[in-house]
Amino acid sequence: MSGEAVLFVYLGSVGAIFLLNAVQWSFFRDWVYGLFTLQTLIWFAHSAFNRLSGDNIPLSESQNMAVYAAEYGLVRLLYVGLIYRLFDLSHSSLPLTNWLRWVQRFLGIFLLAEVGIMLLHENWHLSPSGRIVSTVYWCLLMSTSLIGSWVAAQRRDAVGMLFLIGSVLLLVNETNNLFYYTGYPWTLNREPSAVQWHIRILGASRILQLLCFSLCLMFRQRQLAVSEAVEQTRREQQLIQQRLETQLAFQRLEQEKTQVQLRALQAQVNPHFLFNSLNSLSSLIDDNPEQASQFVDQLSQVYRYLLKANEQPLTTLARELDFIQSYSHLLKTRYERGLTVAVRVDPAYAAWQLPPMTLQLLVENAVKHNVILAAQPLQIDIQTDDQGHLVIQNNLQRKRTKVLSNGVGLSTILAQYQKLHHATPEVIEAPTTFTVRIPLIEPVPERV
Repeated sequence: MSGEAVLFVYLGSVGAIFLLNAVQWSFFRDWVYGLFTLQTLIWFAHSAFNRLSGDNIPLSESQNMAVYAAEYGLVRLLYVGLIYRLFDLSHSSLPLTNWLRWVQRFLGIFLLAEVGIMLLHENWHLSPSGRIVSTVYWCLLMSTSLIGSWVAAQRRDAVGMLFLIGSVLLLVNETNNLFYYTGYPWTLNREPSAVQWHIRILGASRILQLLCFSLCLMFRQRQLAVSEAVEQTRREQQLIQQRLETQLAFQRLEQEKTQVQLRALQAQVNPHFLFNSLNSLSSLIDDNPEQASQFVDQLSQVYRYLLKANEQPLTTLARELDFIQSYSHLLKTRYERGLTVAVRVDPAYAAWQLPPMTLQLLVENAVKHNVILAAQPLQIDIQTDDQGHLVIQNNLQRKRTKVLSNGVGLSTILAQYQKLHHATPEVIEAPTTFTVRIPLIEPVPERV
């Protein structure tokens, strides 16, 4: 392959890598892409200048070496910046990091000294002092490659591996330049054919080097995208968890509030019922001692149920109906023919559940707010419907005198159903009737 063809392939490859990273930098606005794009631009601009100028701008050997020294020095300064940005060494406490900063400073000083003296003094690089300065200069460049290789080797992933390979190729190029451009006797053969092969090897290794660095940045960008997605997912999950914890805390507060209110309401129910029962018992003791004895037995059964009812949130409809039979017996003892309690419940709903004391509260509520006379009896009907509701209905005959009410009955039942997160009871008041529909809770079948 001719020199022109080699140069064309080199310029095309470096130009493609330059354009790719320039586009990446324009999208992400990341300084890592910016530094590498400038580095690639320097390689491309120098080769394109040589191709376009040709023999029109002849340069002496000293000037040509000054251009190469400046080219490698600028690229190496960008390379050091790339190491800082790519591996985030700005916050690192590694001793080698401080040394890299000093190397960067010395490199800048030697770059100015090397290029300046070569441009001012022809063939200065062939003098003993020129050889020493050039040797130190190229050794500084090689040291940055060694540091970059060591830092990349600490990162055991695709980014570190590709940067390590690119740094090793860069080190090989500089080692070759150290012996080729310092003018020592053991330098490479300066014959034209040997020089052409030397240029081809450098060009090929430089393309591989730039390709490795370009792939390194692409893998880094992919890792950043994955890390950002993972972090975003983590933040979303954290927000969801915080929201759930907040909702759970709110529900606990609401539940505690409901329980406190429910205990307060139940604490009002039992003394109120006991007070009314004792008044009835007091009137029976003198008039009918035998009936008073039966009344005490029924009262003990009723109160035993009331005490146990506070221990469980639900009871079966069958137990509640057994309790209401005893409770209605106490009321009939007190009101005689002025009160009738009729129960017509489908046996299929016997095992269905409801909060305890529901029937007692509703029956007591009906007795409290309505006139109860033998000539004007209060009729209370307890039955079930096809929708799984327990329907408690009484004829409406309100007392003319205002009844002091604290709303214990209905509010207690509503609070119990709210605590259970179940459908709330329905209250229907018509001109002649008052109805409450209590949703029964279907029991959960036991696991075998």
